[in-house]
Amino acid sequence: MRGFIAIVVFIFTGFVLRSQAPSATLSQNDVLIGKRVTLTYLVPLPKDASYIHIPEKGNFPASKSGDTSAVSTSDIEIIGEFMDTVVLIKGKRFWKGSYVLVPWDEGIYRLAAQKVNINEKDVTLPGTDLNARLVVQKEGGKIFDIEETYTDLPEEPSILVSFLKKWGWVVLSAMGLTLFLLWFFRRQKASNSEENLLTLKEKTLQSILQLEQKRLWEKNELKDHYIELSFILRQYLSERFGIHLLEKTTIEAQLILKQYGLTEKLLFEIGLILNGSDMVKFAKSAPEEKIIRANLDDCRSIVEQTADEGLTHV
Repeated sequence: MRGFIAIVVFIFTGFVLRSQAPSATLSQNDVLIGKRVTLTYLVPLPKDASYIHIPEKGNFPASKSGDTSAVSTSDIEIIGEFMDTVVLIKGKRFWKGSYVLVPWDEGIYRLAAQKVNINEKDVTLPGTDLNARLVVQKEGGKIFDIEETYTDLPEEPSILVSFLKKWGWVVLSAMGLTLFLLWFFRRQKASNSEENLLTLKEKTLQSILQLEQKRLWEKNELKDHYIELSFILRQYLSERFGIHLLEKTTIEAQLILKQYGLTEKLLFEIGLILNGSDMVKFAKSAPEEKIIRANLDDCRSIVEQTADEGLTHV
């Protein structure tokens, strides 16, 4: 009897542990080349937990099974933005994240394991397998060779062939001229557009100047001023480093930016502006005009120190 109870407890415990472990699932494990498939992660969250996940960009890390071994590949493309949120499943909180992927070559792929930071501890997101095919064979179906047939051409040329022989050079010349004009006008348009492009740094500094010129603090709109200043800084940092900071708390934003090599001094200045904005928005703080202008200058300084004009354009 005791042995039976021990077996039941062992099975139940294993089930509970598996149910609480991070999981990775695909909307389809067998997919056609060029078709989208969704990779979804679920991780149980403790109460009041914070989380950070830096998503992959471009191609999802994966290995492809070969004849003798697996080799790294860039055949799995990431489509759109990584999406994450917190969900309730049967009364329990889970972090949920998802990628939309597209395989561009046939083969059996192993999607690499990822990591998410829960309460400042790394949690491994398991890898999973994806089978990409050129054609999905129906169960029980057979593949047959295509039977080719040929038709002898008539000895006499058709009217179309005769016309092309006589006037083909005119048609080709007209097509060539049309293509050249299309290329020329598109190049002119692209050249004019490039002259009007602003770097991310220039665009952000321009937005700060426009906000300053509104002088909202003199119109009893101090809260709107700090909301816009916080948005400008968060939007700049998000585009500059390819991350999402608009909905992150100040502490979460600092932790993420720290991983991109920002100095403690810069992180402190960013925290001052974002925390100051929060104080005005939620605690109804009313700083003096010299502090308001100092915050604007600090925001400009952060942009100047972190800008990379050679890489980022808008």
